[in-house]
Amino acid sequence: MDMRQLRYFAQVVESGSFSKAATHLHVAQPALSQHVRHMEEELGVSLLHRGTHGVSPTEAGDRLMRHAKRILAEFAEIPDSVRGEAVAPRGEVRFGLPGTVSEILAAPLIEAARERYPEVRIRVVEAMSGYIFDWLKRGDLDLAMIYSTSDPRGLAFHHGLSEEICLFAKPSFGGEDDIKGAAIRLKDAVALPLLVPGSGHGLRELLEDAALTIRVPIVPAVEIDSYSQIKKLAQRGLGYGILPRMAVQREEEAGTFRVWRIEEPKITRKVYLAYSTERPLLNAPRAIGQLAWDILRQMVRDAVWTAELSEESQRPNLFS
Repeated sequence: MDMRQLRYFAQVVESGSFSKAATHLHVAQPALSQHVRHMEEELGVSLLHRGTHGVSPTEAGDRLMRHAKRILAEFAEIPDSVRGEAVAPRGEVRFGLPGTVSEILAAPLIEAARERYPEVRIRVVEAMSGYIFDWLKRGDLDLAMIYSTSDPRGLAFHHGLSEEICLFAKPSFGGEDDIKGAAIRLKDAVALPLLVPGSGHGLRELLEDAALTIRVPIVPAVEIDSYSQIKKLAQRGLGYGILPRMAVQREEEAGTFRVWRIEEPKITRKVYLAYSTERPLLNAPRAIGQLAWDILRQMVRDAVWTAELSEESQRPNLFS
């Protein structure tokens, strides 16, 4: 088995068919099929499920694919590693961002990267934090901003900031003086008609964990995973939403929502910069990761992002 065969096999798996892989690699399809068969004969196992609608890796193929990704990435890193930081970063960076983070970070990051690293192209992948976490562990992403560190194996985490989770509603909902003051206890908040994400969502799990500490159940009026839809329902007067303060900051300033701190206990959500420790991080992801970290922190200092900064010791040293 050699590097060329690993590259061919990886492309077949990623393409899902021999014909698409052959086109991408500029290799004749019969020759490509023969290379994969030679690998199967050498290893003594079947690597691919072959069907009328394409191919998919067997269990052994999945294991080989993990090795192939790591080896090919390390091989691709050699030129940049040898040249060091004297050469400008270049290439594509796959960056996973949860929706609320993407909304505030993606545009400034892309703009700053275009000016500082013109040969780098950022591909932002937006999804819920749990999906991003899984894709990062699988190697489908180079970097991510995520909320959970529930399974840290194979990943590095740098705690960037902590967001406050708050209760909000339209100002006239339940009467102007329905909730006194600027704060509400969690046990009182859960008695309200709540608009929250469904089970399995990271924010819902955070709420459930907090409620468990005071032994009260969360029985929502509406469960919906979209932050924008939670806000729309709150604007229509269908209940009280619970979201990060950043997500409702503009509406609070405009007077669209009234916002309360949640206390006893206070609920915060941590945002982490994460990347794999099982695969080499190339120059381009290193540069973009460091840039994203710096922009994130500056946004908090400039009050663009309402949050608390972590200790400076959390700062990554990815790219100078």
